[in-house]
Amino acid sequence: MTTINAGGAFYRVQNSLNENSEQVSKSMQRLASGRQNISPGDRTGSVAVAYGMKAELASLKVGLQNATEVLQVMEMANNDLGLLNDMMVRLEELNALGSNGLNSAADTAAIEAEATKILAEYADVTARAQWKGTTVFGGGSTVAFGRNTDATTVNAGTAPTLSVTATNISTGAGTTALATDKATLDSALVTAGDVYNSVSNKMSHLSSLQAGYALDVSSKMDVDFAGETTELAKGQILAQAGTAMLAQANAQGQGLLALIQS
Repeated sequence: MTTINAGGAFYRVQNSLNENSEQVSKSMQRLASGRQNISPGDRTGSVAVAYGMKAELASLKVGLQNATEVLQVMEMANNDLGLLNDMMVRLEELNALGSNGLNSAADTAAIEAEATKILAEYADVTARAQWKGTTVFGGGSTVAFGRNTDATTVNAGTAPTLSVTATNISTGAGTTALATDKATLDSALVTAGDVYNSVSNKMSHLSSLQAGYALDVSSKMDVDFAGETTELAKGQILAQAGTAMLAQANAQGQGLLALIQS
C-alpha cells in the first residue's frame, strides 16, 4: 500500500545527513585546534583529570628549576670547601715547621705571620659563602621541588671555623686543635656532598615523573591526528553518500506526486 508516509525516507535520510555533518564539523574543529575537547560538555571527566595533572606538571617544572639552583649552591660550597682544605694543609705544614726547636725568633715570627694571614683568609672564605644573601654553612634553608615531593634542607654542614691560633701553629702546639678543625671541615664536605647527591637523585626522579605526566596530559587533551583524520574522511564519504540518498528519497516523493496527478 502506498501512503503519504512514503516520503518519510526523505526525512530520515536528511536527519542522518545532519548528524553526519555535525560529526564532520567536530572532526574539523579538533584537527584545526589540536585538541580533543572542543565544547564545554566534551569529555568533561578526562578534561578534569588532565587539568589536575597539568597543575602538578607545572609544579614539577618549577621544582626542577629549584633543584637545579640547589645543585649550583652545593657546587659553590664544594669549591669553597676545597679552598679551605688547601689552607688547612698549609696550616698543618706550618705547624710542623713550628715544632722545630731549632727555629730562630725570626723563623717563628715568619711562620706566625703566614699563619695569621691564612687564618684571616679562611674566616673570610667561610663568611662569604652565601647564596643570594643566605648563609650556606649552617644556614638550613628549605627548598621544595613541587607538589607531592620531599623538601630538602640546603645546608653545607656546620660552619667550619677554626679553633687553632697563629701562636699555636708558630710554636708547633696546634696539632690537637688542627685535628679537631680538620674533622669539622671534613664533616662539612661530606654533608655538602650528601645534599648534592640527594638532590641529583631527586632531579632524576622528577624528570622521569615530568615526562610521564606530560604524556598523560597529552593523551587526554591533544587530538589523535591519525584517528581524527580517518574519522573526517569517513564522515566526508558518508556525507557524499547521504547527499546522493537524499536526492533519491526526494525522487521517491516526486514519484508519488506524479502518481496522484496521473
